[in-house]
Amino acid sequence: MKKWNVRCISRKIRIGFVLVSGFLLCTLTGILCYSSAAGDDIVINEVCSNNFSLIADDDGNYSDYVELYNPASVPVSLTGFSLSDSKNELNKCPLDSMVIPARGYVLIWVDGTDSGMIGHASFKISSGGETIYLSNDKGQIIDTAEVPALAYNTVFARVEDGGDTWRRQLPTAGMGNGKAHVLPDVTLEEPEFSVKSGFYEDVFLLEMSAGRGQIIYYTLDGSEPTADSPRYEEPLRITDASLNENVYSARTDLTAEMEYVPGFKVDKATVVRAIAASPDGSEVSSIATETYFVGFDAKPDYAGYAVLSMVTDPDYLFDGESGIYGNGNALKAYDEAAGLIEGEVPSSYVGEDGGIRYRYMSTNAYHSGKEWERSACLIYFDEDHKERLKQEAGIRIAGQSTRNAAQKSFNVYARDIYDGNKVLLYDFFEGMEYDSVKIRNGGTDHPGSKIYDPFLQSLAEGRLVSIQASKPCVVFLNGEYWGIYNIRERYREDYFCSHYGIDKNNIWMIDSGADSIGGWDAWNDYNDMICFISENDMTDPENYQKANELIDMQSLIDFYCIQLYIDNNDVSFDKNIALWRSIRAGDGKFEDGRWRFMLYDLDGALDGFDNDTFVDSEWWKEDFSLMDEGLISSLLENQDFREQFTDTFIEIADTVFEYESVHERLMQWKERYEAQVIKSHQRFIASDIGTQEYDSYIQHIDDFFRKRREFIIPCLEKEMEKYCD
Repeated sequence: MKKWNVRCISRKIRIGFVLVSGFLLCTLTGILCYSSAAGDDIVINEVCSNNFSLIADDDGNYSDYVELYNPASVPVSLTGFSLSDSKNELNKCPLDSMVIPARGYVLIWVDGTDSGMIGHASFKISSGGETIYLSNDKGQIIDTAEVPALAYNTVFARVEDGGDTWRRQLPTAGMGNGKAHVLPDVTLEEPEFSVKSGFYEDVFLLEMSAGRGQIIYYTLDGSEPTADSPRYEEPLRITDASLNENVYSARTDLTAEMEYVPGFKVDKATVVRAIAASPDGSEVSSIATETYFVGFDAKPDYAGYAVLSMVTDPDYLFDGESGIYGNGNALKAYDEAAGLIEGEVPSSYVGEDGGIRYRYMSTNAYHSGKEWERSACLIYFDEDHKERLKQEAGIRIAGQSTRNAAQKSFNVYARDIYDGNKVLLYDFFEGMEYDSVKIRNGGTDHPGSKIYDPFLQSLAEGRLVSIQASKPCVVFLNGEYWGIYNIRERYREDYFCSHYGIDKNNIWMIDSGADSIGGWDAWNDYNDMICFISENDMTDPENYQKANELIDMQSLIDFYCIQLYIDNNDVSFDKNIALWRSIRAGDGKFEDGRWRFMLYDLDGALDGFDNDTFVDSEWWKEDFSLMDEGLISSLLENQDFREQFTDTFIEIADTVFEYESVHERLMQWKERYEAQVIKSHQRFIASDIGTQEYDSYIQHIDDFFRKRREFIIPCLEKEMEKYCD
């Protein structure tokens, strides 16, 4: 592990006043007095060369920055001053028109842009170390900062504003450095453990060792060790921790309306984290983490299941201000703003802007973005309980409505800021390399079978729609049983590279969620395609030929036929839909620049075998119906398209969703998931859930496919008759 032993920086430092102060002074120079004579007293005060999620500039970018400090009692003009990373080219970033307030600060965004914008430098700072130069209007170097290698979200700064001593520390951009948290240097080797992570039959003693004269500090709750943690003095006795009291499983703040916590002791592994430290605490190691499952191979519920130990500091999950998993301060803010109605906090209220606020969505778990990513140690064991992966990575809460579930989904990110690796170091899906996967709770099917989406997608394998591979995995969060999840592929650049051999820089993807690739260029091209097909006569051969050049028609038809057959009531062109295309033409089969469809979030399917998804109920038809979209309605006017659509629908009904083959595969999935789905529900929903409830989930799926074809094919024929002469 190559990381700093520091707490996560989750608050967003407010810096607007720093820059505004400078610009106000600049524009009011006819009124306010400032000095240029004191300019040589200006110093570089703080440098961040690895800004992952600390401070965003006005464009929302997390750029590196340099903070300048003015120790004088009067404002100082920076006209003629420059910032640079080269002693031979001092004027890389002119600071003209900037003024630093008396005993104040100003930030320079070192983002490598040549925009000429005030306060933005045309160079970047290497996170591996670099020297920064500040020169005056005479071209003289008046200050330098020899910046060492920095871990992400940390800075190299003067211990006191304008002082001579520099240290690595937590950031104080725009504020005084005097109270900053100074960090120890991470220079020591990690402690060595006598036993590695794994599944063990019997109790054992764990010994830890470090360099001569070094002290070992350790924790057993997932927290990052510090000098305040227990000091290792004798071997630790590692047993089956399942008899320990519940800690995280006993929390009642996982959702806004949490009504259940298990009344029994959940299964537990032992998580040990440790650091080595010098006697004076000035030097430490990175954190060593191991997870031990004692006696679990004798527990039948885990036989044949992969297991993932996810270890992260509890504050990263549950801290009121910065925790990503619990209700946190966000729910407190809602309750204060909503007030009481008849003595109770309302489930929703109308905000000052006229928007509706919902209590269940007003928790820390509904925050998203880089600011809400936290570091974690992931240790993955395969179905034979052999360790296959140990890696530091970033985790975020994933999903939409299921963020309100006690068992939440995670997105996992491999980044070099955590351990030097930009990809996950284990091949979960046979030959595919990824920088991110989803640890999914089952989506809106999480209280049911937990297999709707991965099972239905697996049936569509071989059709001209993208699908996401999946494999079940039992998760332990900081050592406590956290239920069964599905490890899923994610639709990102590396997905298209792995599956279609397309360069990562040659991809556009639009997603009704928030994971689009290509920005406005992609969206504009997609909208142009939709508008052309919707607004032009598709019975005209030239128009229809043009439509076929814009979109892979078989992919579109496959997508529609699958969604209509499975009765997915949670999809439209505004929801749970995604398409992709290559930007430029190439030699590959899929590098033709045509839009193609992708399947995801099929948890809203299988509502009823006798639902006519071509017309359905009014709420569906008016708000969500795929058949009412201008694109499909326009295409259905074309006879060739109708014939292709009809043939495909019947083919899919007779192959992809043929009952006997679906039934056989469903029984295989049932056998694979049953024990752990029941165990998960007992952990998160009710302790008395058992085989009967699980059988009912599976029976519903089976009944749907057994009866669906006979009902839906006449509906198809009736729908197509509408377009016949």
